Amino acid sequence: MSHRKDWSAIIDRLNQSRQGELRIRMGSPGSAQVTRCRLLAEWSNLEVTTVGPVLRLRLPS
Repeated sequence: MSHRKDWSAIIDRLNQSRQGELRIRMGSPGSAQVTRCRLLAEWSNLEVTTVGPVLRLRLPS
């Protein structure tokens, strides 16, 4: 059984990080792409890219 990620908490962690960047490993490249689209639709001040199953979240500079 998989658990759901708390994206609000992850975005809060991103806002508090010194680098302004987080990498989150997803279950598959497809789930990473779907999550990327959902995050971009929900948060406007966010850059999200994927490399395989890894999401890279960044704060715009």
